[in-house]
Amino acid sequence: MLKHIVMWKLKSEAEGHSAAENARWMKEHLESLMGVVPQLRSCEVGINIKAGNYDACLVATFDSLEDLEAYKVHPEHVKISEHCKLIRESRVACDYFI
Repeated sequence: MLKHIVMWKLKSEAEGHSAAENARWMKEHLESLMGVVPQLRSCEVGINIKAGNYDACLVATFDSLEDLEAYKVHPEHVKISEHCKLIRESRVACDYFI
């Protein structure tokens, strides 16, 4: 099994919304991929409650690296990812086997 963790620092305002509003948008849309992207085994998005850190974090699991790659190019994920690129200041990720 593969764990995929991504953290975003969001712009204070982007696309007409605050960072907090954009974090809620990310949570709603990324978690909505469950049942849509067949390779996605679990998906949780947390919104940080402490100022000064990254604003949002995705923790997702996949059966394999190939499944993660399929997720990355799935059309529904690509749509969300493109929007996330507009609202983020920075992004870090870590993928590892469990």
